[in-house]
Amino acid sequence: MITTTLTTDKQEFHEMLNSLNAKQKRIFSPDEVNYLSDCSNFEYVEFKQESEEDDEFIKLFSTWLHERDKQQGHVDYYILVFHRLGERLTPEQIEYMERNVSECFDTSHGWLLELNHRMRFRIRIRLICSYKKEFHRLTRKELSI
Repeated sequence: MITTTLTTDKQEFHEMLNSLNAKQKRIFSPDEVNYLSDCSNFEYVEFKQESEEDDEFIKLFSTWLHERDKQQGHVDYYILVFHRLGERLTPEQIEYMERNVSECFDTSHGWLLELNHRMRFRIRIRLICSYKKEFHRLTRKELSI
């Protein structure tokens, strides 16, 4: 498994989120991009399958997450799984991810997106994390009229 940190700059993170698309449609709306990039800390990491079997690759991803320090505060995270054309995670793999990945984040909201619209030979996982100092149920916005 190869891991690559895709960005460390806030502006690059914002642009990276804007550039994610599937079938010429953006994955994140402008509001989602603004919300995710308006944070105290962020992370955007890509994992590439090498010679591992699919189940082993998912377990390595989970192991990598468990080896890191648990982040304090609220985390919004997205796991984008880029499959081979026509493939999806099995129910067992989804259950494994639900049990083992979500426990790596203290207080969080997580989303799993499966994408398989292009020819691929190996699976890729992109982890997008937006670390907030705390969770706000209501965001106040000023409207000047």
